Amino acid sequence: MKLQQKTRKVKNRRPRSAAVVDFDNTLFFTDECTIMAARDIYGRRMQIKEIRSLPKPEKHEIYRLGFVKYHGKSRPNAPMISRLKKSGAARILLTARSKEDSETIMSLITSSGLEFNRLIFRPKKYLFGHDEEWKLGVLDSILQRYDEIEFYEDKMENILYIMKRLGSRNINYFRVSGASIKKV
Repeated sequence: MKLQQKTRKVKNRRPRSAAVVDFDNTLFFTDECTIMAARDIYGRRMQIKEIRSLPKPEKHEIYRLGFVKYHGKSRPNAPMISRLKKSGAARILLTARSKEDSETIMSLITSSGLEFNRLIFRPKKYLFGHDEEWKLGVLDSILQRYDEIEFYEDKMENILYIMKRLGSRNINYFRVSGASIKKV
């Protein structure tokens, strides 16, 4: 009888692990969309570093236009998608994009053959804040639900910011750079 009770408790446990994945340039490569939108707005080709250094409202305008007009240029990150498909972890998309992009993101994800347990978009009230601060708060909340998290992100500054504040509290950090996925 005691053995059966233990078995039931294990079945009712919360999911043990979650893979938390960024969208832009982690799950899908979207830089080309952004570069094309910047050319539409500024009349010249700009490098991603230059676009990222713009004030938030201007940068947001470029990213929105790029995704609305050029999302077809987004390319799936095949190694990342393959890794997620093989993982038994719950899949959570954590993107700094707002819900305005949700239909397009869902379409791209579906076309890659992936399914997510949860999609988290940045609320409008945080739109012009820093990605890393917003993601830190969300990750801290996710930590309450899972025993272990794998966090996949393309921006090293986001990883370091979160790592400094949350440490290794059951989080494995992975930097995604192109097809390369390396543990930090």
